[in-house]
Amino acid sequence: MKRIYLLIFLFCSTLSYGQMVTQMPEIDDQSSYEVDITKVVINDEYTIIYFSYQYSNRNNQNFNLPFPLPRRQQQQSSATISINPKSYLNGNGKRFKYIRATGIPELPDAKPVVAGEVYKFTVYYEKLDPGVELFNLIEGKNTPEQTLHFWNFYGVHVRNPLKPIVADLKLTIKGKILDAKTQKPITGKVVYQFDKNTKKTGSVLVNQSGDYTFTLSPDAYTLTASAQGYEPAQASLDLSKIKRSQQFTQNLYLSPVTPKPEPKPVTKVDKEPESPKTDAEIATLPKEEVAPVKVEENKFRLDKVYFNIGESGLLPASYVQLDGLLNMLKESPKMNIMIEGHTDNIGDPTQNKRLSLERAFNVREYLIGKGITGSRIQIKGYGDTKPIASNDTEEGRKQNRRVEFIILNP
Repeated sequence: MKRIYLLIFLFCSTLSYGQMVTQMPEIDDQSSYEVDITKVVINDEYTIIYFSYQYSNRNNQNFNLPFPLPRRQQQQSSATISINPKSYLNGNGKRFKYIRATGIPELPDAKPVVAGEVYKFTVYYEKLDPGVELFNLIEGKNTPEQTLHFWNFYGVHVRNPLKPIVADLKLTIKGKILDAKTQKPITGKVVYQFDKNTKKTGSVLVNQSGDYTFTLSPDAYTLTASAQGYEPAQASLDLSKIKRSQQFTQNLYLSPVTPKPEPKPVTKVDKEPESPKTDAEIATLPKEEVAPVKVEENKFRLDKVYFNIGESGLLPASYVQLDGLLNMLKESPKMNIMIEGHTDNIGDPTQNKRLSLERAFNVREYLIGKGITGSRIQIKGYGDTKPIASNDTEEGRKQNRRVEFIILNP
C-alpha cells in the first residue's frame, strides 16, 4: 500500500510589536501543489508556518466515467500525511531546526487523508535571524524508488527586517493641567519635546477641562505645561523601552506666579518693630543649625541636602535637614509644598533637567517614606535654567546645585 508523507509548515506572525507576519507568502518553487503555506509568523521564540493541504487522489480517479463515483468510493484512499522531524529551514547559509508540530503526526506515525477534504497544520522551527527574508523549507530528498513524498519549498519570501518594525506601536499620554493649590483644571498649553532631538516637538492647546492627549512613539520626552498667570511645569518620560501599545497618565501641576512685593519705606524708630510672621514662619522650623534658608515669602532652600556630583541619590548627611522639613509638614497637616531641583550648567542640558527632577523626586520619596501623604508634595526639575550665581566659578556652580521648596497652601 503506497504511503505519501507530506511536510506541513507553519510560518506565522502577529500584528503586535515584536512579531513579523507574512500572509500567503510568495514562493519561488515547491515539490507539490496540493499544499499551500498560508501564513508565516516570526515571534520572539519561533518561526511558525501555517499550512493548508487538500488531497486530490488523482491517481485513483477515472475521468472517462459518464457519472460521478459514489461518495464512499471517492473517500477511499491509501494516502497519509506526517511531518519529518529531521526537516529544517535554510536561510543565509544557516540551518534552523525543527521544534514541534500541531495537527499533524511526526514520522514514523501517519494520519490518513480523504480526497477533497482540507487539512490545516502548524509547524514550529527555530526563529529565523533578523534580516533573513528568503528561506528554503527542506523536509527530505525525493527519489523515484521511495514510497514517501516529501514537501519541499524553495524561495519562501517573508517579512523579517534586520531592525524591528515598530510602526504599529502606539503610546498614548493623557493627563490634565491642574492648579497646584486648588487642584482645579487650567486652560493652557502642553508641549512635548524629544530629549535626543530637541528640535522635534509637538504641542496641543488645553481648554477649560484641562485635558491633553498625545500619541507618541517609543522615545524619551520632556513635557512642558504653561498657562497665563502660572509658572511653567515640566515632567520627563522615558518610553524608549516600551514594547507594547499602552496608555500613560501624567498630570502637570502649575503654581500661580507670585508678584514680588514692592519695598516699603523704612521708618526710623528707636527699635525696629518685629514684622508679622507669615504662615510659613508660623510652621515649626527645625533647629537653627539645620533650618532651611528662607529665599523669599513661602520659599526656602535646603542648603544642607547633599548629592554626589552627577548622581541623584540622597547622602546620609541630608537627613538632619530633611527631618526638619518633615516636622514642618507634620505640625502643619494642611501644608502642601513644591520641591524644586536645580543643577549647574556642566554637562548635557537635557540630562541636567532629568537629574534635577530625579533629585527632587528622591527628596519627595524620603518624606513619603516618613509618613507624609504623596498628594501634599509636588516636584519640578529646572536643570540649569534658573541659576542663582555665575557658573564660571566652582563656588557659583556649587550654589546653583541646590534643592528648594515652596509652601503652596500652608
